[in-house]
Amino acid sequence: MPLLITHNIATELHISNGSIGRLVKVVYEDEEQPYDTTAISNPTFPSNTVYRRKPMYALVQLPQCKLASGLTDLQPTFIPIVPEQKTINVDLKSCFSSAQKRLLQNKTTITITRCQLPIIPAYALTTYKCQGKTLESGVIDIVPPPYAKPDLAQTYVPISRFTSLEAMVILRPFPRSILNQKPHPDMKAELQRLQSSDPN
Repeated sequence: MPLLITHNIATELHISNGSIGRLVKVVYEDEEQPYDTTAISNPTFPSNTVYRRKPMYALVQLPQCKLASGLTDLQPTFIPIVPEQKTINVDLKSCFSSAQKRLLQNKTTITITRCQLPIIPAYALTTYKCQGKTLESGVIDIVPPPYAKPDLAQTYVPISRFTSLEAMVILRPFPRSILNQKPHPDMKAELQRLQSSDPN
């Protein structure tokens, strides 16, 4: 499965948020000694349910990785990605009535901790996620979502990710007006500022 790394793990090695790779396998705790499913009886789940423990790591192939040499017992560019723990605070104030808030003494914030692999499937990428990347091939859709404001970047970025026209397929017909958009005034101002500050 193609995937995207979602956190900065080792930016100097190109293992960072937005790195594209391929999932090789997920290794679980005590994989050699799986649960004895015959000892579990739960009518909610079918008899062939496979029970797993949490993953120890995901083995990911990252072609752009700058690791000087392969890790022991792993092929070059094969990197183990371990789960990361994140904590967030959520304010549930809008879920309680005034009386409930008084009972809680206005302590309506809860802390949630989750542990998960910092990867997501990358069968498709948003314009934002593909910025700055060079892609070998792909299918792009430059028709904006309904009611979206015209945005030059939404057209320019996906088209400019490929090294040739042959590597790119446009998903569906699009109105010519999409290609005739004018740059935003703020973009023009920034380009002028950059040009004026260029010593050459």
